[in-house]
Amino acid sequence: MLAIILVNYKDEVRTAVYVKEELSKISIPHYIIVVNNSSTPESDNKLTSDLNAVLTTDIQARPVVSECYIISQPENLGFAKGNNLGATFALQHFKINHFLISNNDIRFIDSNVVEKLVERLDSLHNVGLIGPKVVGLDGRKQSPEPYLSIWNRYVWMHWLTPFLSTKKKAEMFKLDYSEIAEEGVHYKIMGSFFIVKAADFQGCGLMDPNTFLYSEELILSERLKSIGKYNYYFPQVAVLHEHGQTINQHINHRKSTILKFKSESYYYHKYRGTSMLSIYFAGLFFNLFLYLKSKTK
Repeated sequence: MLAIILVNYKDEVRTAVYVKEELSKISIPHYIIVVNNSSTPESDNKLTSDLNAVLTTDIQARPVVSECYIISQPENLGFAKGNNLGATFALQHFKINHFLISNNDIRFIDSNVVEKLVERLDSLHNVGLIGPKVVGLDGRKQSPEPYLSIWNRYVWMHWLTPFLSTKKKAEMFKLDYSEIAEEGVHYKIMGSFFIVKAADFQGCGLMDPNTFLYSEELILSERLKSIGKYNYYFPQVAVLHEHGQTINQHINHRKSTILKFKSESYYYHKYRGTSMLSIYFAGLFFNLFLYLKSKTK
């Protein structure tokens, strides 16, 4: 059985449209679990009504039989904790073989994308997670990505820009990695849409609850690796990702940048062994770059 986890944040219309127009294309047996972050009685009622779903406020309680569940969560748990809540609910009450973790701003390019991903994932013994080709509205591929150190990501990529050709910069920092990536094991799979084996997801401890909005894919890659499992990129099927549509409605660019650096600092320190001193100076140089850039506008 497949459990599909969606985290909704003040976007009931988009979530309902995604469930009815896209997830309805999935032919394999599944449950849909919507974690309604920052829920209100109005948003709970709308989701429950639009999706013909069962509302729950207590994930421990045995649920009424349904294909779709809304978990009311008055607090905004963020992405990692929200998905963990939905996964915990599913694992407690159903026999789950796979989880589909998905944003609500996804459109299926291939109607059989989920079926083919599950089939390919089950044929791979050392793989715990699989993702399709993810294409943005600009036509560029958003997945997969290689590992980059914090200095490459936040310092050299920006400060060396004036001294490198576009081609050299792309080669040094692997900026075109997703465009040329072939099917196989890769470090990071886009977190907007992926399938993970339930046993492996549970075995690695689910997502790290210490992040709010960013770095979940990077951290999950490390957590799966700790139990001998890896990420797999399967470009034979594709989805369209309207990246950032929900985030841009509620978080300005500066706040988003700060949140991202904070999450990635946590990832680099805890999971990659980067020293706090190195993180401090990388942040210093990055903020200086942003400041100088703002002055040139």
